[in-house]
Amino acid sequence: MGHGMLLSLASLLPDRNDVSEADVGLALRYSVAGHFLRNLKSELPPLRPISAIALLLLLGTSRLKQVKTREETLSTELQPIHEKGEMVKSCTESILVPILKDHSFCESMVHSLALDHHYSEGQGRTGRGGGRFQLASDLGITAMMPSVSRGWPRTLSWESSMKGESFSPRIAKLFKCLLQECGSSFLEVLHSPLQDVINEVDERSRQCIAAEVMAGILHSDVPCISEAWDLWLEKLLYKALMQANVESVPEWAACIRYTVTGKGKIGQRAPTLRHKILVTLAQPLPSSSSTSLIVKRLDFLLAATVELSPTFLEKEHLFQLAILEEVVKYMTHSAPQVRESVGRLICILYSNLFQSSKSLQKSLTRANYQSEEKVKFPGSSISTDWERFLVDGTLTAAAKIERHGRDSTDELSPNLAISSNNDDDESLKDSVKWMETIFHFTIGGIKSGRAAHLVPVFIGILHPLLSSQDTAHKDMSALARSTVHLLKWQTFEGTYASQALTAILGAAADSNWRTRIAALTFLQIFVYRHAYILERVDIALVWERVQLLLSDLQVEVREMATATLSGFMKGVDSQWASAFRDRILDAALSLVKTKSQSRDIRSRMTDNGSIAPVHGVVLGLVACILSAPYDIPRWLPNMILALSKFRNQPAPIRGTVTKTISEFRRTHADTWAFDRIHFSEDQLEVLSDLSSSTSYFV
Repeated sequence: MGHGMLLSLASLLPDRNDVSEADVGLALRYSVAGHFLRNLKSELPPLRPISAIALLLLLGTSRLKQVKTREETLSTELQPIHEKGEMVKSCTESILVPILKDHSFCESMVHSLALDHHYSEGQGRTGRGGGRFQLASDLGITAMMPSVSRGWPRTLSWESSMKGESFSPRIAKLFKCLLQECGSSFLEVLHSPLQDVINEVDERSRQCIAAEVMAGILHSDVPCISEAWDLWLEKLLYKALMQANVESVPEWAACIRYTVTGKGKIGQRAPTLRHKILVTLAQPLPSSSSTSLIVKRLDFLLAATVELSPTFLEKEHLFQLAILEEVVKYMTHSAPQVRESVGRLICILYSNLFQSSKSLQKSLTRANYQSEEKVKFPGSSISTDWERFLVDGTLTAAAKIERHGRDSTDELSPNLAISSNNDDDESLKDSVKWMETIFHFTIGGIKSGRAAHLVPVFIGILHPLLSSQDTAHKDMSALARSTVHLLKWQTFEGTYASQALTAILGAAADSNWRTRIAALTFLQIFVYRHAYILERVDIALVWERVQLLLSDLQVEVREMATATLSGFMKGVDSQWASAFRDRILDAALSLVKTKSQSRDIRSRMTDNGSIAPVHGVVLGLVACILSAPYDIPRWLPNMILALSKFRNQPAPIRGTVTKTISEFRRTHADTWAFDRIHFSEDQLEVLSDLSSSTSYFV
């Protein structure tokens, strides 16, 4: 409690960068900072978090930032600021540096801070379970303190492993401030303790504190870091990354993400060592590397590239392009976890390159630039653009899978089947792997919030995606369904809405009836989400296609088209619904004008190929009736009367009529006393006959 009160009083001290602050106040500030610095190695758990916050609050802006600020200050103000800087330097060297150089202080401090990382037994990589023990009273005190660091991470985290399970940006910021304050003196004494905790691979808490210390060092931008990087820091970082086990990978991924995070208020200024860190991560692995090592490297690259904002820096642009050209070779890797990591990484790289390339082209050729043009990435060794590369590969893979599924249903001789399997089995496996990687690419793009930059690719792969939801490859189909579940809520703006609708309608005309059902299911939500931005010509195409599917040869497709039309009539422009009702009622009445014609219809429908058009008309009536489940519009009684004319037709028409009337009576049962007034006596009699079941004794 006493330390908490001291922290509260320290927060009332004036800013140390204020030139008017007295020398006594500055010395007092550093004396209090030295007191809290010693507490970092305390054996009392509550003191360490409070001391960390106190140091961040007391040290404030580092001397490194003061120098940059002083260079931008007017010459008339240089003298008092220079004197202030010398005073701060004197206090640092006389109070903080001796404490840090004390025998085994840094080692004890690092080991004590490691104890604040707690992991529950059996904790996996699914969440951030690492807590820090702190009493309720201490939490109340620290909660009242002003924020001492900018929010991190800057970008959206859709994977918990990308920001670490117990990684603390506050501790990383603490070591960053101490290094900026004390310079090479602190780095020298920190080298040995950091190396020791990195070597303790099996201790998760030690690995986490090592990641935090390394992150603070690499993000500090002090002059001595560049020299240390060439001497020992790069080798130590690479060693830590390569030997990290499954449990500590999230912490080191968070470390990488912290070190490449941009500086400044909007994060546009690159840290000094960012490019060198990226080059270290890009070092190729041996050809005999294990799957876990490949996944680990891909996770580190993902953590680094997710923080790279669109930039005109040629080095970063070419780096991302080189990584993209490398990882596409893993799209058909045999390990599912590798393909998942590749898909997530490609979506980040593609979106970064797309934004930077598009901005670059706009700035260079603003007069002739057309937004509809394909954006190509300068320096790519692949002749075509990446959008075409991904889409064409997906279309080819989907065609191979569909062709194999169609051939497997044909009656082949045993010898021919064996020969075909031997020739195409490997190609089929690669196609399935490619599709799974593309699905991970799509999922990562949506969850990361970067879908707006990936929409052209999403549209290109939409048809193959819909056709992959029900295949013989169960794992791929399950992943495709998960992808569609996310993609169906994605909004396509501008001309992309028409392009996406064209792809969906193309899938609705596919030769595979399962694909047609998938397209209709997707179309329902798509039209709902884009009802107010679709052009009238697009809506007309939708109605035309769905009406055609009412007479599809597959009964499941006809039923799905009925449900789709019923939904459309509930929420779209009444003009389209009214025209459809008039047309379908006229078609139904023309089929049953007389009793003799009805018998002719029944005789014609003995042929299986002729039942679909008649069933389509009946289903059109059903769609109209089901579109008004809780009220009685003026056109509804005539629809029910027309539907009753088909009650004696063969299956599946008879079953459709019975089921529809039963559903109508169920939804109107509560208000039937009021609804029946909309029907004439003859219509009520017909409805009663349809609703009553036939008795055996009649």
